[in-house]
Amino acid sequence: MDNENTDGVLYAFLVYGNAPEFMPGFAFRREKHFKTVDKKIIKCPHCQKPFTTVDKNVKVEIYPHSSKTKIVCHRVMPCMACRRPVGIIYAHRKPA
Repeated sequence: MDNENTDGVLYAFLVYGNAPEFMPGFAFRREKHFKTVDKKIIKCPHCQKPFTTVDKNVKVEIYPHSSKTKIVCHRVMPCMACRRPVGIIYAHRKPA
């Protein structure tokens, strides 16, 4: 991915299931010390730094699209490292 030309390419995460880290208006308690047991780290598609951590059972897919393509995202979250936006699309059911 580092060798590709990514000018004009945007990204969106497809989130299957319940992931409070991606849902607006949800509050949840984090453990005092960061533990990666039963967690997976989602990286920013732009800078490859950690974007968020989710439960290991949550399925998250990355969807690259052209900036000319219009897609509807439920939410847009900026990366805390590079400040570039990433769209969030909630899927209503898990894939088979």
